[in-house]
Amino acid sequence: MEVSRIFFDRDDGYSIPSFKIESGSETAALVLHGYSSSKSAWLGFGFDVAEKGSDVFVIDLRGHGENEKPLDENVIEDVEMALKHIRKDYSKISIIGHSLGGLLALKSDADFVYSISPPLSSKILPEPRFMLRLKSCTVREKDEDVLFRILEKYNPPERKSNAVVFYGSNESEGFKMAIRKWAEGRDVEVVEINEMQASMPDVDVEADKLKAYLPNFISHVSVSASSKIVEKIRF
Repeated sequence: MEVSRIFFDRDDGYSIPSFKIESGSETAALVLHGYSSSKSAWLGFGFDVAEKGSDVFVIDLRGHGENEKPLDENVIEDVEMALKHIRKDYSKISIIGHSLGGLLALKSDADFVYSISPPLSSKILPEPRFMLRLKSCTVREKDEDVLFRILEKYNPPERKSNAVVFYGSNESEGFKMAIRKWAEGRDVEVVEINEMQASMPDVDVEADKLKAYLPNFISHVSVSASSKIVEKIRF
């Protein structure tokens, strides 16, 4: 398989950075990362998909990775633009998306969709909102509430068929319920995943102290996404 870095260009000069993994297939898969992730984080997943017999495109949604446009309410346009370019060379396109990417996949007109833990409710409770704001340090966004406006705008997705939706067994009951409710009356498959699920660690920790520490932990992880590190690297 061969990997190349390509850009899906639009007439206004805006372009979407992408990795293309060629496997010599006549079908294509488009991989969409979730909020605060990037195409680089999903490149290995793209290889796994390509090995199953599909050419794969992994893009950076706006506000993420190399995509310079800030995240805004029109993020679906990135998906539509990528699909438009890919359709020039492929007769069948599937989309595989995670979280926000899973919601965008269900909103798309792809031939088939694999949606992993899509947020299918516009109501966000304080706890997930808190965690999302912590992770926002790796996202260039229009403002701090734009993600929540996106969820309101894009829910519920209209797709009626040709989709498989996955969710984790240890995800919140409200999250799982929203997925199951959305699937009612639709010709879609819902799959519960029991692997790689987190459980409460047997560590005695005070809630307030943990809450105060979380930004330190997230910053420790997210600092690697800084462009200044790459700028300083010399060979």
